[in-house]
Amino acid sequence: MSKYLMLVLIMALPAQAAQVCFGNIETTKALSSFQLNTDGTVLDTTTKLMWSRCLVGQSWDSSSSSCTGTAQQLDWSEALLDAQRSTLAGYGTWRLPNAKEVLTLIERSCVDPAINLTAFPASNSENIWTSTTMITQPERAWAIAMYSGKNNTKEKITRLYVRLVRFSDE
Repeated sequence: MSKYLMLVLIMALPAQAAQVCFGNIETTKALSSFQLNTDGTVLDTTTKLMWSRCLVGQSWDSSSSSCTGTAQQLDWSEALLDAQRSTLAGYGTWRLPNAKEVLTLIERSCVDPAINLTAFPASNSENIWTSTTMITQPERAWAIAMYSGKNNTKEKITRLYVRLVRFSDE
């Protein structure tokens, strides 16, 4: 394999977390705001939302407290359907989070990715889907760039990563 081809292949891979946190910025999503569950879920004790610790396509390995496998990228319709069909941790009420819900996960003192990596290991810095459609352009939906936590819109045919959410029973 040529050096050029190898470089192209490496550059095509999603960015792996090389998180940088800044001590002079107040922590917004400390580990203490999460209840870490052994079933691959995490409860945000502030919002009472239960989240998948891994991205869709990955599986939770409780023995190593990590995500295994490869995260999938789905278009918006696939993401909605996959969330609806999920039975992660025995729950059948998973869904695609709205934009405001995803923004509650953002750790403002960190970038690349802007999320608590203890609660959400193997998170990458790429865009994740929200269920929120852009009102003026219904062929687009809001996404959150996990590098920095900024919101942006993408055409619904674009393939992005997905994290599931549900309302907690607790």
